[in-house]
Amino acid sequence: MISCVFYLNGQEQLSLIKAIKYGIENNHEIAIVINDSKLFKNNSHIGTAGILPNITISSGYNASINNSNFAFNSFLDFGDGIGSNIEANKAQSSNINSAINLNYTLFNGFSGIYSLKKISKQHKLADLNAKYQIENKIIDIIIKYYDLLNKENIYNVLYDTYNISLDRYNRVLEIYNYGSTSKIELLNAEVDLNTDLINLKNSQIDLNESRLNLALEIGVKDTTFILDSEFIFNQSLSLDSLKIKSKKNNSNLLIAQLNYQIAKQDLKISKSQFAPKINLFSSYSFTNMKSETSFISEQKDFGLIGGINIELPLFTSNIKRKNYQNAKINLDSKNHQLQQIYEIIESSISSTYTKYKRGLEIMDLQQENLNTYNLNFEKSKQLYLSGQIDNIQFRESQVNLSRFQINYSAILYSTKIQEYLLYQLSGMLEY
Repeated sequence: MISCVFYLNGQEQLSLIKAIKYGIENNHEIAIVINDSKLFKNNSHIGTAGILPNITISSGYNASINNSNFAFNSFLDFGDGIGSNIEANKAQSSNINSAINLNYTLFNGFSGIYSLKKISKQHKLADLNAKYQIENKIIDIIIKYYDLLNKENIYNVLYDTYNISLDRYNRVLEIYNYGSTSKIELLNAEVDLNTDLINLKNSQIDLNESRLNLALEIGVKDTTFILDSEFIFNQSLSLDSLKIKSKKNNSNLLIAQLNYQIAKQDLKISKSQFAPKINLFSSYSFTNMKSETSFISEQKDFGLIGGINIELPLFTSNIKRKNYQNAKINLDSKNHQLQQIYEIIESSISSTYTKYKRGLEIMDLQQENLNTYNLNFEKSKQLYLSGQIDNIQFRESQVNLSRFQINYSAILYSTKIQEYLLYQLSGMLEY
C-alpha cells in the first residue's frame, strides 16, 4: 500500500473532509437545487395528480330598490276596480343563495394514476439532481485540493534546489576570491542560481493562485490554512465490482433511468386522453328570493342535485394524436439517451480504472527510483565537494533529482484524483 506524507508550516489544518463540508455549505448553486428538491416534495401528493374530488362552497346575496310602472294588456281584468296601470315606488327585492358543490372524476383513462406516478418520479429526479450537483462540486474541490498540495510540494522541491545552488554559488565565489577557480565557473554558478530563483518565484505565483482557487471553491476568505497531506491509496478496488455498483448507484445513470420512466408515464397520460371522461357532480343548495313586484312575494328552494357527465372525444384537430406521437418519440429518445449514458459510464470506469492501476504501478517503481535519485545526488554532492566531479556534473545530478521529484508529485496526486473519480462513477462518493 502506497502512502505519502508532506509536512508544511501553517496556522490551521484544513482536511479534505472539512474542505468539502465548507464547499457544500457555502455554495449557492447547491442551495438552489436543494430548494428545488423541496419544491418537488411539496408538489408530490395525490391532490396534484387530480385524483381527489373538488369541493367548493359558494354563497351570495343581492338586493335592489326600484320604482316600477306596470302596464297590463287591456284583456286582463283583475277585478275590484284595479286598473291596467300600476305604479310601485321603492319596491324592494332580494336574493340569497348558498350551495356546497362536489366534482369528482370517476374515470379519465387512468390519467390521474399515471400523473401521480410521474410526480413521484419527478420528486426522486429532483433529489438525484441535487445529489449529482453535490458530487460534481465535491470532485471540483478534490481536484483543487490536490492541485494545491502538488503546487506546495513543487515549491518545496524548488526551494531546496535554490538553496543548494545558493550554497554552491557561495562556495565557488569563495574559491574564486582565493584565485583557485576561473571566472567562467563563477558565472556558471551564478546563472544556475538565477535560473533556480526564477523557477522558485514562478512556483510561488502558481502556489498562491492555487490557494486562492481552493479558497474560492470552498467559500472561505482566509487563505492561511494548511492542508492535510497524509493519505493512503485504496488498492482493493475491483473493476467488476465498480461496474456493478455503477449500475445501481451512479447518479447520472439513475437520472437517465428516471427520465426514461417519466417519459413512459407521459406516453400513458397522452394515450389516456383518447378514453372517455366520466365526471360525477353533486350539489346541495339553498335559495331565498323576495320581491314586492312579483306575483310571488317570497320563494325558498333547497335540495340536493346530482348527476354524471360523460365526455367522449370525437375530434380535437388531431392535437391528442400528435401529442401521443410526440410522447412516443420522446420515449425513444430517452431510451437512446439511457443506453448512451450507460455505455459512457462503463467506458469511463474502465478508462479511469486503467489509469488508476497504472498510476499505482508507476508509484511503486517511482518510490524505488526516488531513493536511488536521492542517493545519487548525495554521492555527487560528496564527490563535488571533494573535487572529484566538476560543476556541470553536479548541476546535472541536481536538476535530475528536482525534475524527478516534481514528476513524482504530479503522478502521486493525479492518481489520487483518479481514485475519487472511480468513487463518483461507481456511486461510492460519500459526503
